[in-house]
Amino acid sequence: MPKLILWGRTWMVGTDDFVFPGIRGFVINCAIAVWIPLIFNLGSDDCGQGVKEYLWASFALHCTNAVLCLALAFTSGRGGILQTSKRKMVPTLLITICISTLVVLGVTVWGLLELLRHDACNDHPEDRHWLMGTAIVQVTLVTCTLCVMVLDYNCSNDVLDPAECEGNLDEYNSMWKTRCKRAFCFVKDADENLFEEIAKVMAGIFSGLDFVVSDIAAGMALLHAYQIAVIKKAQKNANLLTDKGKATGHPSISLSHEARPIQKLSDQAEEDLLILHQFSGYFMGAYGWPLHIYANPMSWMGKLCGSCCKGLPSRDVVHDDNCCKCNSAAWMAETKADKENLLYSSWVSKIDRPAFYICVDHDANAVILGIRGTLSPEDCLTDANADVMPFGEDLVEGGLCHKGIGIAARGVRKAVDSEGLLENAFREYPKYRLIILGHSLGAGTAALLSIELKSKYPNLLGLAYSPPGGLMNSVLCEHSRDYILALGLGQDIVPRASINTVRNFRDRMLETFAHSETPKCKILGCCCFSSDTKEKAWFNLEKTEERRSEPYNESTHLISAYLRSIQTICEPTVQLYPPSRYIHIMRVGKQGSTEILHPISMNVEDLMDEGILASTSMVFDHFPHTVMRAINKVVDPNKRYPLNGFGMPSTYVNPLKTSFTPNAVQAEPLQPRRVREAQHPAQDITHESDAESLNMPKADKAASDNV
Repeated sequence: MPKLILWGRTWMVGTDDFVFPGIRGFVINCAIAVWIPLIFNLGSDDCGQGVKEYLWASFALHCTNAVLCLALAFTSGRGGILQTSKRKMVPTLLITICISTLVVLGVTVWGLLELLRHDACNDHPEDRHWLMGTAIVQVTLVTCTLCVMVLDYNCSNDVLDPAECEGNLDEYNSMWKTRCKRAFCFVKDADENLFEEIAKVMAGIFSGLDFVVSDIAAGMALLHAYQIAVIKKAQKNANLLTDKGKATGHPSISLSHEARPIQKLSDQAEEDLLILHQFSGYFMGAYGWPLHIYANPMSWMGKLCGSCCKGLPSRDVVHDDNCCKCNSAAWMAETKADKENLLYSSWVSKIDRPAFYICVDHDANAVILGIRGTLSPEDCLTDANADVMPFGEDLVEGGLCHKGIGIAARGVRKAVDSEGLLENAFREYPKYRLIILGHSLGAGTAALLSIELKSKYPNLLGLAYSPPGGLMNSVLCEHSRDYILALGLGQDIVPRASINTVRNFRDRMLETFAHSETPKCKILGCCCFSSDTKEKAWFNLEKTEERRSEPYNESTHLISAYLRSIQTICEPTVQLYPPSRYIHIMRVGKQGSTEILHPISMNVEDLMDEGILASTSMVFDHFPHTVMRAINKVVDPNKRYPLNGFGMPSTYVNPLKTSFTPNAVQAEPLQPRRVREAQHPAQDITHESDAESLNMPKADKAASDNV
């Protein structure tokens, strides 16, 4: 960060992304440079003078490339993510390496022509074969290098600089619209208005971000390490942990950094958990055969064949399934229901309507409307359309919801009403109650559809498993509290995600960049080659706190000014929440290799205030089979681990809580990137507001003058 600028264009990599490629290039060039004199006699003229000159030139060029690649790796690994001044020689080294690589290609082509034109090495066929192989390897390496350059090429040449936009989002909207159209060019039903709405959302979140993918990965790793260090320190200060990280009173228990104050579920919450467990197989069944195979890699074939042997539903009931009815077979395997229980199913999603099915559960006396979560590109477009829209106007005043999911809920209702599916079901089973459920996107759709159908079906119950965080405003949350149940697991990103929480996560990640001097290569290397359960050796909390207290440095000044600038182009949005009757399954810790889970009732305002937490489980906690296994573990109170032997802090430590308030900071705006790069960092002036915004003490005037 920021993106590399080379030959007047931006590229999809940063100047600190060339450590590992540089080392790889050094090893390859050294290997070839050693190979040539080891196999061939460079002083011999047996294959002709031209071949001899080719070998000497190749040897010299590969030695030169090895030195250049080593210099590139060393230079790219200098400084923290934002300390670009220490890596200012990277573009020059890249140009030199590109020129040298093209020379290698030319010399290799010349050597091949010499071999073929003069029938060189006819008297030494083995040497001729070795020479041909060496030349082919060289051409292959050069071709791979060119392919990597093509992949890193930024077609749109986007320089995302908020200082040059002057609060105008039109350029960003147009850029994101183009990106969305390229990414979803194969989706037939997508129109221009949808792409414009998604582009508006994306521009509001990512406007001005000069990120590359590796910056996001490193930022999440830094933030995760910071969270663990802060909470471990708080738990130790509260005398809850020994020096080895074990819980006092329970030496065999290792507390998780996700642990919160233990709360016993109320009787009502216990009943809610039992209901969520009872119908959990139905949200799994909505995903059909892809999830069934993923969740049962060793036994899926036997289960699907067993469903087929029992007989599958007729074609009148099953719509848009494949020729073998694999989705229907997987649904029967997950729900353990008979084929007669399935009344209707549509297994293909549309932009305005996710896949869904209707069935009956005779044991529960219920008609179930199950809605599938995100599984197709059309579902992704629905998720991305995260603007707000009015919803439930005829039921409650001021209701707002996620626009894409609101449209999906109305699309499901339209499909159901057009064919009279629910009316037919209740005509046959008049004493049954309606249950609408789903997971992820399906959970959000089910919750909003429950609000729409509540007046028509008074005894309706909505079940939302891992629902989206930015789903409905507080008005709809309060209105639906009596008939919608929700559940989430651990640090699942989806129930915590809304436009506001994503923006907060972005700002905290940037602040973490400012307070870290650790090179990106070290961060990513430690994440790849060390266990996540161990303390991060590359992250030092005390050093980070010392860096926070510095009156000025290059990174903090840049990020402080940058965050103030993007506040002018990010429009404020309404805070949305998941359904308010929310049960959260938290990780208390581990006993040996066994993970200890515990359910608590959680206020959704606290959940969204806590925001997105960087964790290795933030994605896996959202997988349907992971959620189902967690529910199975905690549903029986008698099988839960006895936790009253040790306590937790009376107040949970939120590692992402900061006093950063960009709107309150009044300092000079961020200069355009071309101006910033022309200035030496030491010439910048420290502002007291920079220290305030990044939790640093104010610098006195003398210190500021010295800087």
